[in-house]
Amino acid sequence: MSLDRMERRQFLKSSSIGMLAAGCAWPGRAAAQTGKAQEIKLPTRPLGRTGVKIPILSFGVMNTDSPDLIKRALEAGIIHLDTAHGYLRGNSETAIGRVVKERGDRDKLIIATKVWLARDHQTGGFSTQASGRGPAATAENLNQMLNLSLTRLQTDYVDILYLHSCDTAQMVNYEPLMNAAVAARKAGKVRFIGVSCHGRVPEVVRAAADAKIYDVAEIAFNLQREDKEDTEKAIAYAKEKGLGIVAMKTQGGKRRDEKVPMNHKASLKWVLRHEEVTTAIPGMTTFDQLELNLAAAADLDLDEEEKNYIKLGSLQIGAMCQSCRACVPTCPQHVDIPTLMRAAMYAGSYGNLSHAEWTLSMLPEQYGLQVCGLCETCIAACPHQLNIGGKVAELKKTFRLPLA
Repeated sequence: MSLDRMERRQFLKSSSIGMLAAGCAWPGRAAAQTGKAQEIKLPTRPLGRTGVKIPILSFGVMNTDSPDLIKRALEAGIIHLDTAHGYLRGNSETAIGRVVKERGDRDKLIIATKVWLARDHQTGGFSTQASGRGPAATAENLNQMLNLSLTRLQTDYVDILYLHSCDTAQMVNYEPLMNAAVAARKAGKVRFIGVSCHGRVPEVVRAAADAKIYDVAEIAFNLQREDKEDTEKAIAYAKEKGLGIVAMKTQGGKRRDEKVPMNHKASLKWVLRHEEVTTAIPGMTTFDQLELNLAAAADLDLDEEEKNYIKLGSLQIGAMCQSCRACVPTCPQHVDIPTLMRAAMYAGSYGNLSHAEWTLSMLPEQYGLQVCGLCETCIAACPHQLNIGGKVAELKKTFRLPLA
C-alpha cells in the first residue's frame, strides 16, 4: 500500500502538492490583500499557566507546505504554527523552518510539533514494540524524532512538544514518555509539553490536567461532536488547573445532512466563543480560507445565519468519526476502525493522501486496512450511523487494494 502505486497525475491533483498548485500559489492576490489583513486585530488569550499569550487564531500547518501561505499568515498577525514530525513526510516542518529562518523572528513565534509513537492496540496504551512503521514508544525514539524536527525547523527549541494522539488516560500517564518530555524541557529543547487527542477527549483533558507536568492539551473540539458538552466541562476543569487548551478539527467536517452546507465561520466562532480555548489551529490550504478564518476570529459576534446554523448543529452530530471506538468490538477482525476513518477523512475531506497513507502505515497489519479484505461485507456498526463499510471501500479504492 503506497502512494508510489498511484498515478503521478492523480497524486498531484489530490495531494497537498496539488492543493498548493491549485489554491496557494497566489502571491499577487496575497500582496493585494495584505493591507486588509494587517488591519485585523486578533484577540489574545493566555496559554494556561505558561505566562504566554497567543492570538485566538493559529495555523495548523498539516495540509500545506506553501511558504507563501505561511508568510501570509504571519504577516496577518498569526504567531503560532502547529505541525508534527510526520506531516507531509517532514515537509511541513521543513517549510516552516525555511520561512522562519528567512524572516529572522524566531523569538516572536510559537512553534509546536508532535511525535507519534507506537501504541498497543489491545490495551489502549503505548507500546515498546514498533507499530507498523511507527517507532517504539521509548525515550530514545522520542529524542531522535525531536532532534530531527529541530533540524528541519532550523531552531534550537520548539515552544510546544506534544505526545501525539494520546486517546486514553493510560497514554497520558505513560511515565517513560512523560519523563522523556520533561527531560527535553529541562535540556532547553522544549519550552512546554503537552498531549494531543482525537478521541475520549474529556477523559484525556482531565488526565492531562491532573498529571501536573503538562502545559497544554490539543484536542478535537467542534460543534458536531457528540462529546462536546462533556468536553466543555473538562476544559473548564483544565482552566482551573492551569492547562492550556488548543482546539483542532474545529470545522467538524461534512454535515450528516449534506443538504445543509457547511458554515465554516459559524463553526470556528462556536469553538472560539469558549473562553477556555486559548487558540484554534484550523488547517488552511488557500488564501481565501485564511481570510475567512481571520475575519471570524476578529469578530466572534454571531449573525442570524450563524446562530441558526449553530442551533441546527447542536441537534445533530456531523459525518465525522467521533473516535469513540464503540465500533471496534463489532468488527470480527478487531480492525482499528477509528484510525481508518481518520485516514479516510484526510484523504476524502482534506485531499491529503500523503497523511492518509502515513496514518494507515502506522497500524500493524493485523489491525489495518488489508485485513478488511477478509470480510465479504462490512458488519462493523457505528452508534452514530457513520457508513464504515463505505469509507473502507473508498480507502481501498484510493490505495488500489482489493475491495474484498
